[in-house]
Amino acid sequence: MDKARQHMLNKEYIQAVEILKLEKWTTDTLNMMAEANEKLHRYETAFMYYLLAKNQSDASRVILNHPKQELETHYEKYINQKCRLLRVQDRRGVFAMDFIDRDEIILKLPLKECKLGTQEELANYLKEDNVYTRSMPETKFPVEWSEKRRDELSVSPMRLILERRINKMPKENRHNLCLVGSRNFANMDKEYLVPFADMMNHSNKPNVEWKFTETHFVMTASEKIKPHEECFDCYGAKSNYETFLHYGFVMPNNTKLDKIRVICTIPHDIYKRRIDPRYFQQDFEFELMGQYMEGTVEIFSFLRYIRSNEKRCPETLNQYIRKPISKENELWCCKILFNWLQVEVKRRVDKSAFGIEDPLTVKLLQTEMSVLVHWGETLRLAIDILGGNRKASKKSKNDYIVKVIKKLI
Repeated sequence: MDKARQHMLNKEYIQAVEILKLEKWTTDTLNMMAEANEKLHRYETAFMYYLLAKNQSDASRVILNHPKQELETHYEKYINQKCRLLRVQDRRGVFAMDFIDRDEIILKLPLKECKLGTQEELANYLKEDNVYTRSMPETKFPVEWSEKRRDELSVSPMRLILERRINKMPKENRHNLCLVGSRNFANMDKEYLVPFADMMNHSNKPNVEWKFTETHFVMTASEKIKPHEECFDCYGAKSNYETFLHYGFVMPNNTKLDKIRVICTIPHDIYKRRIDPRYFQQDFEFELMGQYMEGTVEIFSFLRYIRSNEKRCPETLNQYIRKPISKENELWCCKILFNWLQVEVKRRVDKSAFGIEDPLTVKLLQTEMSVLVHWGETLRLAIDILGGNRKASKKSKNDYIVKVIKKLI
């Protein structure tokens, strides 16, 4: 494309952007944006805008002009040709170009085309230059961030968690070790790198499933997949801390599985009377999850002990489980935990007032705040119910209210 034509098309693109700013997201402006990108040979971006405009036919047409990536071409005979590897909205993923039936094979790759090894061996393999290694993303994982970028996490316990992980990982080959940890497929006690399959993004509601046979890695559709829908794998039930630390992304709307670590201060008089200093300091950290499970159950159990007549102080929160004792006991637990969370919210708001620029850090902090808000609302409701307002419990489907509070009233 000569410079004059390139300049003209860029003017069309800029004009489309300006119209989009003024008229917002209408079908016409989205189609205009798609056409401008298509003329610039930005087929993946055009594809995205056509989809936003619900222009399915042009979305299908434009992607045919987009050349396949090297990885797709190399493994073409093993990949369902209804699937394409595309970069949409700043991330790569596998998209269906036509209807894919349930149980239809998406990928059937001979094990000889997969790479087997330990994490260290696989990380060293990624140093080689071949079709597969050239497909690896260049995005930096949090353990590779600069100190300045990591410091934006200072309001979160993740800053310290990240530092600990950095200290445990060898500096050399760190990026490749992260790649292996985020992309490998486990088969019993073996770990494989599986080309194309590892391009699937994560969802808690996947539409593909996979298995190893004696000779192949086989990935199939677990439900019908419509044209232009993304094919999603599930990496497992992951919290915000896990996806951030090991994969370099944060799932939105994942509050039930997300967590936050909170440092609280036990009131001095209670600490002197009820806590064994061999096991707990007056300031201690606990983990709060969106669901009433694991660390959340443990902190409730610990608070129940503090308010009870039991004499033996637990040595650790880990696996310390105690059932609710009474309405009065649980009400006290809810009130003190609610106060702790209020202090934590205020601390975060005050510390974040100066602004945080890193998008991934912002997303992580938002998930932590979502857990705090969720439990703030839950505890407020629990206090209301335990205080005598039984009607408030009827509409709630919150697992803590259902599992604990309703059984106490």
